[in-house]
Amino acid sequence: MANEHLGRIDFETQGGLTLGHFRAMANPCVIIIEHENKIAVQQEMRLMAEEVWRIEQKYSRYLATSALSQINNAGGKSIFIDHETYHLLQLADVLWQESQGKFDISSGVFRKIWTFNQQQQMPTQSQINDSLSHVGWRKIQYTENSITLPADMQIDFGGIGKEYAVDKCISLIPQSLGNTILVNLGGDVAAKGPRGNGKPWQIGIEHKSGKGKVWKKIPLSGGAIATSGDVYKSVTIDGIRYGHIINALTGIPVIDAPSTVTVAAPNCTEAGMLSTLALLQGKEGKHFLEAQDRPHWVQY
Repeated sequence: MANEHLGRIDFETQGGLTLGHFRAMANPCVIIIEHENKIAVQQEMRLMAEEVWRIEQKYSRYLATSALSQINNAGGKSIFIDHETYHLLQLADVLWQESQGKFDISSGVFRKIWTFNQQQQMPTQSQINDSLSHVGWRKIQYTENSITLPADMQIDFGGIGKEYAVDKCISLIPQSLGNTILVNLGGDVAAKGPRGNGKPWQIGIEHKSGKGKVWKKIPLSGGAIATSGDVYKSVTIDGIRYGHIINALTGIPVIDAPSTVTVAAPNCTEAGMLSTLALLQGKEGKHFLEAQDRPHWVQY
């Protein structure tokens, strides 16, 4: 994870809107606030961006000093964790249970055999089995204050961290700045309220072709929207398309999954969890979503 973007936020105005642009978690991000006090708005945007960067640095697997790296490099020893880390572990447990083990934050080891680049070949069953031996949520022991990983295992919060950061941003906003606020971290979006004129924000969902074309615009006046998919990370081997969502039970990407799944929910964490769970259902993803009673949009 490169750190040259940390601390850099660029501001622009569009009518009554102030936009704060920055990069975090390998994505372009923007915060939009409509309020007449531009100085207060910019100060708050910087605090929000700093919160996102804090989360990124704390849970980056690329930084040796991060809390995550300390857990992963403990060599089987017990490591102290704070309430925030415990909360993320609880979210990971919910996803593991709801997916019946297909989602597993210890499955990052699969990136060694699934690179999704032009050189990608189908891993051998021996390679898959070796990776699977280092995966297993049930092997991890944790309490509110500590976590113990087997010495040959690592965890990664990449599947839930960005959505969690969106919700943290929204929670930081003081009431004095009103409710005309939108947070967009790389396509995971939350709104505190509608536009100042009472109309909803229009959230564009990218077309599965991945060329910046908008597939659908979704109105958002409050709550959150999250999108999961494999538009930019997939590979075709022997005529079969493999997306980057890997079934942790098999070590093989889910087949026949939608290209993108977008879900609206009261908060971004829930929206992101549902969109991920839907992808893990493969061709049954749409049926799964229909049972959740949340607005959703699916591209195949």
